[in-house]
Amino acid sequence: MQSMSTQEANVTPAAPSQAVTQLARDMKLFDITMVGVGAMIGAGIFALTGIAAGIAGPALILAFCLNGVLTFGTAMVYAEVGSAIPAAGGGYLWARFGLPGPCAFLAGWMDWLAHAVAGSLYAVIFGAYIVWGLQQIFGLGIPPTGAEHGDLGTLFGMEAWPFAKGLTVFICLAFVYINYRGSSETGKVGNVITVAKVIVIAIFIISGLVAMLQGGAQETASDPTIGERFMPFMPNGFPGVLVAMGLTFIAFEGYEIIVQAGEEVEDPRRNIPKAIFLSLVIVIPIYILVAIVSLGALTIPQAVLDLNPLWEPAETWRYLSGLGETGVAVAANTFMPWGTGAILLVIGAVLSTMSALNATTFSSTRVSFAMGRDHYLPEAMATISPRTRTPVMALLASGVLITVVAVTLPVEKVAAATCVMFLLVFAAVNIASITIRRKYGDKLRYGYVVPLFPLVPIVAAVGQLAIAVFLFFAEPLSMAITGGWVVLGLLIYYLYSRRQEHEYRASAVLFEESLPQSNAPQRLLVPVANPTTTAPLIDLASRLATIDETEVTALHVVGIPEQLPYASAGRFTKDGRRVVDQAIEQARSKGLATSGLLRLSRSPGQSIVETIRERDITTLVMGWGGPRRARSVRSLMIGTEIDHVLSGADANTIVLRGELPEAPRHIIIPAANPRQSRYAVAVAEAVAGPGSKIELLHIVRHQRDAEASQQALMGGIFGEDMADLPSVYTERRGIEVSVRTQVSTHVIPSIVEAASLADLVILGAAKETWLRRRSFSTLHTTVASRYDGPLLLVKLRSGRARFATQQVIDFFLSREPEA
Repeated sequence: MQSMSTQEANVTPAAPSQAVTQLARDMKLFDITMVGVGAMIGAGIFALTGIAAGIAGPALILAFCLNGVLTFGTAMVYAEVGSAIPAAGGGYLWARFGLPGPCAFLAGWMDWLAHAVAGSLYAVIFGAYIVWGLQQIFGLGIPPTGAEHGDLGTLFGMEAWPFAKGLTVFICLAFVYINYRGSSETGKVGNVITVAKVIVIAIFIISGLVAMLQGGAQETASDPTIGERFMPFMPNGFPGVLVAMGLTFIAFEGYEIIVQAGEEVEDPRRNIPKAIFLSLVIVIPIYILVAIVSLGALTIPQAVLDLNPLWEPAETWRYLSGLGETGVAVAANTFMPWGTGAILLVIGAVLSTMSALNATTFSSTRVSFAMGRDHYLPEAMATISPRTRTPVMALLASGVLITVVAVTLPVEKVAAATCVMFLLVFAAVNIASITIRRKYGDKLRYGYVVPLFPLVPIVAAVGQLAIAVFLFFAEPLSMAITGGWVVLGLLIYYLYSRRQEHEYRASAVLFEESLPQSNAPQRLLVPVANPTTTAPLIDLASRLATIDETEVTALHVVGIPEQLPYASAGRFTKDGRRVVDQAIEQARSKGLATSGLLRLSRSPGQSIVETIRERDITTLVMGWGGPRRARSVRSLMIGTEIDHVLSGADANTIVLRGELPEAPRHIIIPAANPRQSRYAVAVAEAVAGPGSKIELLHIVRHQRDAEASQQALMGGIFGEDMADLPSVYTERRGIEVSVRTQVSTHVIPSIVEAASLADLVILGAAKETWLRRRSFSTLHTTVASRYDGPLLLVKLRSGRARFATQQVIDFFLSREPEA
C-alpha cells in the first residue's frame, strides 16, 4: 500500500475574503481636468525646449505639433476605454484585458517606473530652479552661453548641491504627505498650483508675442526679422524632428493620469473623456506658443555672437541650445518688461514642477496599487488607509522610488528612457483598445467612442513605436535602461508574479489526496463528472498506462453557476467527493497509482486547465456526450469545456465517446496528417486487444496522387524505410497496421461508410500551423454525428513554443463568449 496524504477543506466554502480596495469617489470635472493639465505642464516644457531646439532647430514647432497630433489620437483611445472601464491602473489595467501573456505586467511595470522617474525629474528641477532663482535674486548670474549649461547640475554651484538635494527630498516628502491626505486634498492643492502656473505661462507668452510684434528686443547691431529667426526651418532634417519629438514626448504625457483616477472621479463615464480633451485643448496650444515665442522673441546678445563667429544673428535656436535647461528662462529675461522674466519663469517652473510631481506621485501610486490588487506585486501594495481611503503602501513604495532616484541617479539622463517607456505603454494601450472593443465591446457602456476605428489607434501605435525605435538608436543610454528594466520585469514576472497571480485566481481546492512524489513519465488527468461515466474513462486510462509508467489524477469540479453564491456549494461537494472516491477506487483496482482532487469553480474547463498546469499533466482523458451545434463559423464546438481546455492548456488529449470494446477487432483511423496519425496509432495500439487490426484510411481526391500520397503518409508515420510497405507491425505489441487508400471527392461519407464496419474509430486532430490551431473541425463533428459507435478523438500536444504562438494569435482573433 502506497503512503498518501489527504487534505480536505471545509465542504461549505465561502468566497475568498479580500481586503476592501475601493477608493473614495470625490473628484469633480474641474479637479480631474487640473490633474491632467498639471501633469502635462511640468518642468519639461521649460527644461527641454532649449535642448530640443538645438536638435530640431525652428522645426521644434513642427515637433510639438506632431506630438500634439499623436497625443490627441492616443488620448481619444484613453477617453474611450477610460469611460468604459473607469478603474485605478488605467493603461496597465487595459493591457491586462486586451493583451496576452506578460504584456499587462510589463505595461504596468514600465508605467510605474516612467511616472516615478518623471516625478524624480520634476523634484530635481524644483530644487535646481529654486537655487537658480536665489542666485538671480542675489546677483549671482549664470554665464550666458557655453557647454557649462549642458545639464541640470550646472544650474547651481557645488556649494549649493546639498541645499538643492535637500529641497528635492523635501518636495518629494511633501507631496507624498499631500497624496496621503486623500484625492480631495490632492486635487485642491493641485488646482491652486496648476491655475497659478497657467497664469505665469500666459504672461510669458503674451510678453513674447508683444515683443515679436514690436520687432524683438533690440540688443544687437543687426536686427533679423521675425521670419529670418525661423529659417532654415529644418537645419537637421526630419530625423532631427523625430529625435526632438522623442525627447519632448514626456512633456505631452500626463493626460493618462486622468484615467488612473477612474475610481475616484464622479460620473466617470461622462467626466473622464471631457477632462482628457479639455486638458489637451489647454496644453497643446500653450506648448506650441512657448516654442514660437522662445525662438521668435529671443535676440542673441552681441557678446555671444562675438564668441561664436559662425553663428548668424537670426539663429536663435543655436543660442537656446547652448542655454540648455535654462533657455526659456534666459529668453524670458530678454523680452519681458522690467527684467522680471527670469524670476517669473522661475516661479512658473517651480509651480510646474510641483503640480507635475503631485500628478506623477498620484499616478505611480495608482499603477502600483492596481498591480498589487491583481497580485502582480505584493498584496500589501493594495492596502488602503481606512481613514483617508488612499493606497498607503503603494504611495509609500512610489514615494521611496521617486526620492531615491532623484537623490542617487542622474535623472536628467535616466528621464530619456522614460520617454521610450511612455511611448511603449501608449502603443500597448492603442493595440489593447482594438482587442477590448472586439472582445468586450457589446458588454461595455462607453461614454465616448473613437471615430474612424481602428484606424486612429493603429496610426497612433505605429507612430509611437516608430519614435521609440528611433530613440533606441539615437539615445543608446535609453536603450540600455529600458531594456534592463524590461528584463528585470520579466524575471520578476516569471519567478514571482505569475505564480502569485495563479494562486490567487486558481479555483479553490476542496479536497486533495496526493501520492508520494514520483518521476512517472506519463501523468494522466481524468476529469470525472458523475458515477455513470467514470468506469469507461478509468478503463481507457488503464489501457494507456501500458505504454509507460503512469500516474493518474482523478479530478471532479464542482461547478457553481454565476447566480449562486459560493456558500451554496456545500450540498454539491459531498456528491463530488463520492465521485472522486469512486474513481480512485476503480483506478487502484486496476493497479494504477491514483490521486484525487476536488475543486470548486464557476468554469470547470478553467479548473481542468489549472490542474494540467499545476501537475504538469502529459495526457488528458475526457468523456464526451457528442457534438453540439456551432455558434459561429470560427467557434465550431466539440463541447464548451473541451474547447476551453484545448485552447488553454497544451497536453496530449484523448476524448472518449461511448465505451471502449473489450477487444476491438477492427480499428479504423482516418489518416491525412502524419504527425497526428502517428499519435492515433500509438493510442490504437494501447487500446487494442490480442487479435486487433488497425487500418489507416487514407482518402485522396485524384487517382494520380494515390501512390505518392500513401508513401508520404506511411513514411511520415513509420519512417522513410517503411514508406513503400502496405502494412507494418507496431514495435511494442506487434499489432498489424495496414493502409487503405481510397479515391473519393466525398471525404466524410467515405469515412462514415468505413466506420460502419469497424469496432472503434479513432479520429486524429486536424493539421495545425504555428499561426493557427485547428484541434477538431466540422469533419470531426459531422463524422461523430453520423457514426454511433465507440469513438476516440485524439490530439498530440503542440509543443511549448508553437502553443504559445497559437495562444497569442487566438487571443487577438477570438471573441468573449456570450454570457
